[in-house]
Amino acid sequence: MNLLIAIINDPDRVIDILDEFYEVDIKGATVMESKGMAHIMADHVPFFSRFAEFGKDPAQNKTIFVVIDSDESRKKAIDAIERIVGDLNKPDTGIVMTLPIDFCKGLVKTEGDESLR
Repeated sequence: MNLLIAIINDPDRVIDILDEFYEVDIKGATVMESKGMAHIMADHVPFFSRFAEFGKDPAQNKTIFVVIDSDESRKKAIDAIERIVGDLNKPDTGIVMTLPIDFCKGLVKTEGDESLR
């Protein structure tokens, strides 16, 4: 199992990403509001203020956390994200990473799901 973390630059697209996750049978994601370092520093250090964008509050991101049980699920999740935000290698789309999980307690096992034993 892995933890997939997706930092999405446009918070308005998160609902669409979650819809895509549901369509490819990825469930149980958690979403949190987040803010990039440059935007936090822009409020406190004048040098960083030039890195902050203007207009709609771009400082607010959304971070999605979801447990992924296979390489296939990871590919489905990343493909779903890129269908909504575009190529993650392009600027101002987002960042996706996975981390191995060596312990997990509390996930609800669904019928036929052998990966959570």
